[in-house]
Amino acid sequence: MSENNSQPAISIVMPCYNTEKYLRKTMSSIFAQTFSDYEIIMVDDGSTDGTPALLDKYCAEYPDIITVFHKENGGQSTARNLALSHAKGEYIVFWDSDDYASVDYLETLIETARANNSEVVLTGSHYIDENGVVIENLNYPVDRFPDYPLRRLSPHGKIYSRSFLNRHNIRFVDGKLYEDNPFNLKALFLCRNLVILPYTGHFQVVHGGSSMSCAVVSQKVPYEGLEEALTYINEHRDEVNDHDVYEFTVLSFLTYFIFLGNREHMQAALNKYSGCKYSNELIDELCAYAQRLVPEKLPGYYRNPYVGIFRCRELQLRHRAGVWLFVKLLRTHMLRPFARMYYLFVR
Repeated sequence: MSENNSQPAISIVMPCYNTEKYLRKTMSSIFAQTFSDYEIIMVDDGSTDGTPALLDKYCAEYPDIITVFHKENGGQSTARNLALSHAKGEYIVFWDSDDYASVDYLETLIETARANNSEVVLTGSHYIDENGVVIENLNYPVDRFPDYPLRRLSPHGKIYSRSFLNRHNIRFVDGKLYEDNPFNLKALFLCRNLVILPYTGHFQVVHGGSSMSCAVVSQKVPYEGLEEALTYINEHRDEVNDHDVYEFTVLSFLTYFIFLGNREHMQAALNKYSGCKYSNELIDELCAYAQRLVPEKLPGYYRNPYVGIFRCRELQLRHRAGVWLFVKLLRTHMLRPFARMYYLFVR
C-alpha cells in the first residue's frame, strides 16, 4: 500500500450510506487486490446505522491509506465530489460501499491505463442481488465486435485519470437522479486514448427498495446537468474521440430514460405507495426537453450511422428499435403524443 507522503497510484472513492452490513465484505475485497498502491477516501453521507463508527474503526486501523469524512446526507453525488476534492491518486476508481471485485480488478485497470497512456479505461460489471446471484452481465465484447457502440454511463468498472477529470472540471451533478450520466458523457468522450476491455471484474449489488421505488419528479431530473455536459462537449468538439458513438449514446440514454427508466420509477412507486398516479405532466416535460435539446445540441442526429433496426446487430433488438423509433418521433415531432399513448397502454 502507498507510503506516507507519496502519491498513491489510485484513489478509491467510496460514498457510504447505511451499508454497515455490507462494508466488511467490500473492504475485504479491496484488501485482497493484487495491486496495493492505493488510498481509500470514504465519505459517510449522514448514515443512521453503524456505518460511521465502522468507518472510523477502519481509519484508525489503516491511517496511512484510509481517510474518512462525515457529512450531512446530501446524496451519492455530494459524497463523491467531496472525495474527489481530496483525492491524491494518479487515477480514480469509484467503488460503492456494498460492491466487490475480482482480485485482479485494480491491477487490470491501472496496467491497461498506463500501458496505453489512457485517461479512461472501460470494463464491464456484473449486476448481482444481495445473495450474490447474477441478475445481468454487462460487458464490452470488443474482442468479437471491435466497433461495439454501447457506452454505459455508470462510473463502475472504470478508471479515470485524476488530472483529466480536473482539467475539464468533471464532477457529479448534486441532488439528481442519473447524476452520473452527465459526468460520464464528458469523461468517456473527451478523454484521450480511451481503452475498452472485454473484461468483467466488478460486482455491483442491486438492492430491492432502492431509489427506483421513488417516482421521478421534475426537481430530480438532471436537465441542467445534461444540457451543460452537451454544451461543454460541443465547445470542445475537436477533442471528442468518437462523435458518432457520443451522439448514439445521448440518443440511447434519452430513449431509455423517457420510455423505460421513468416508467420503471412510476410503476415501482405505484406498487409501493397508494394514491400514486402516472404523471402526464412529467411525460410531457421530458418529451419537450428532448424535442428541444437533441436538434439543438446534435443537429445531425438523424444521420447517425449506428441508428437503425438492422444495424449494430450485437445490440439487443429492443435497443436498436427503441433508438430508431425515438429518432423518427423527434424528426416528425410526434414524440409527445406517442409517449402519451405508450404510457396509457403500459400502466
